[in-house]
Amino acid sequence: MEREDSASIASGTLTQDFAVARQPILDRAGRTLGYELLCRPIDTVLSAPDAATASVILHAFGDVDLASFVGGTRAFINVTRSFLLRQRPLPLAPGRVVLELLEDQLVDEELLDVLRETVAAGFRIALDDFVHDASNDALLELASWVKLDVREHDPAQLAKAALRLKARGVALIAEKVEDAEEHQRCMQLGFDAFQGYFYERPETWRGRTVPTAALTTLCELAATDTDVSLHELERIVRRDAGIGHRMLRFANSALVAPHDPIQSLRQALALLGVAQVRRWALLFGIAGMPDVPHVLLETARVRARAAEALSEEIAGADADRAYIVGLFSVLDAITATPMPELLSGLRLHPAIVRALLHGEGPEGELLQALLAFEHGTPPLAGARVDDSQVAHVYRQQASGEPPTRLF
Repeated sequence: MEREDSASIASGTLTQDFAVARQPILDRAGRTLGYELLCRPIDTVLSAPDAATASVILHAFGDVDLASFVGGTRAFINVTRSFLLRQRPLPLAPGRVVLELLEDQLVDEELLDVLRETVAAGFRIALDDFVHDASNDALLELASWVKLDVREHDPAQLAKAALRLKARGVALIAEKVEDAEEHQRCMQLGFDAFQGYFYERPETWRGRTVPTAALTTLCELAATDTDVSLHELERIVRRDAGIGHRMLRFANSALVAPHDPIQSLRQALALLGVAQVRRWALLFGIAGMPDVPHVLLETARVRARAAEALSEEIAGADADRAYIVGLFSVLDAITATPMPELLSGLRLHPAIVRALLHGEGPEGELLQALLAFEHGTPPLAGARVDDSQVAHVYRQQASGEPPTRLF
């Protein structure tokens, strides 16, 4: 994934490209407390704040490992009243995320209730561009951080606001600090953290999300009120490399307890649970991410099913592992991202990693046989699966015929 200054983003790139900007928040000692993450659309305008929030979360947790953005610190993510009410509870790790409630939100009992639930779940709340008055007093009791825009206050107003809020026991973040004089003034006023161009301009990270073909189906299924089984979800996820890759990232988020290396998509979905899968699918719906058909997605599906069917012909091969190897074998070509980067943080079974990176092991041998058939090259010396078997099974899966045994 590439990094660049946010001012240098070019327009007109592919729809599956994404850009997320981050700006550090520093404590009084100059250490990084966390990063505010902001969506930077490339060829579209995300005018809806909720869509921008959902996009940031999905890119940070689904397309890239969160640690790539924030290291061991926290991600500050903007949220609105409507987003919190639509997406409750959040499928995120409370210890890694601070929810930054944007200014000018209607403060009513409905918002306060969802914030109480969120705080009880372990999240910390920051109030952005906060102006304290009687109408929003209840928010302060739920907030850990309050952000004050130094550009919106003269020195006397800033001192008065800081004194009043510090008396309420919340930590203060000075934002939009642009020079040494403003920094020194905020230090003297007792601010706890600082953000602005004086420290660092937003840094933009660009990448390419894996396109999907069945995301709309998953979102529609997750949005229904009827009970959805793990089997139904697996049926959708198994046929889509883009969704499968994201579900593996979600399953490896800090919200899920430590687990053995993943060997199948079924295992990843079981780790998440149906409720969590539905919450992630709802986020896709809020973000408005469309399916972007790609010819290689069909190649991935065929390879996955062919590798699964042929796995019984090679001693030591596992059908579930073979399926993932086939499904993910096109991801680097689709995204123009090195395979090691795509696999980082997924906690996949070592046999899957070896197969995808080096073509080694039983599953790697199956992948090599399928690639040889696609490219019209001779099979590898010593191959344990006959090339006529490979051709027969591959054509079956490409045509959608039910599998039949050759021998």
